[in-house]
Amino acid sequence: MARRTVDKRLVRVEWIDSQDHPDKWVDEGDAAEFGNISCTVVSVGFLVSKTEKYVTLGGDWDEADKDFGRVTKIATVGVISLEDLVVSPSP
Repeated sequence: MARRTVDKRLVRVEWIDSQDHPDKWVDEGDAAEFGNISCTVVSVGFLVSKTEKYVTLGGDWDEADKDFGRVTKIATVGVISLEDLVVSPSP
């Protein structure tokens, strides 16, 4: 893939994830109730890109090779919040 410049801001994203029921077979009532349970996830990483459809985060950044590791793509429709994080220098 072609390289392009990204800003690599450190961000915190709270988002709703999909989830499978832990049981193989579930009766109608339990299946309906399961539909009301939210699976909220918080991810922290480097902002690779933000588009109309997806927020993409990199968990690691290799400065020498200019590569991201642990890249995660999150559907924008499930994003609850996205905020910049400020890192203080070590004392």
